[in-house]
Formats: sequence, structure tokens, C-alpha cells
Amino acid sequence: MFRHFFHTKRKIVIELNERYFDKNSFMHAVVQHLKNEGKQCEMIDVNTLLVDGKKYYLYETNVAATYCPPVQRAVLTEMN
Repeated sequence: MFRHFFHTKRKIVIELNERYFDKNSFMHAVVQHLKNEGKQCEMIDVNTLLVDGKKYYLYETNVAATYCPPVQRAVLTEMN
């Protein structure tokens, strides 16, 4: 489902192997991935997740590649 997972101090980036065309499926896939990684995760609203007690804003990006389809990424940025 997911290619790899990395994070910095205030940002989590997840690359997806599958494409999600609606926000609800996208959010549920990200929540499930984070739970599989051992994190406590729940949806607050369509753009906000609570991960290990911290609020994150979730948005989607697409990274174009030369010889393959674009890669969909979930980017979670910590909110103050």
C-alpha cells in the first residue's frame, strides 16, 4: 500500500503505491498506515489528524516522474 515513510521534526510524508481519488478513502488509508506503524491516530475532520497526541494538517501532493505515473504523497504538517 505504501512505498516508504519518513518524517522530520514537524512533518510526516508518506508515499502511496495506490491512488486515492476521494478525500475520505485517502484519509482512511493514511490513518490505517499510521496505526500499522504503531502510532495512535484518529481523524478530527477531513483535513486534520491527531497522531500520538499532536494535531497534523493533512494535504496531498503529486510528484511527477519521467517514465512512470505520478506518485501520490500524504504530507502531514504539525499544527501549533
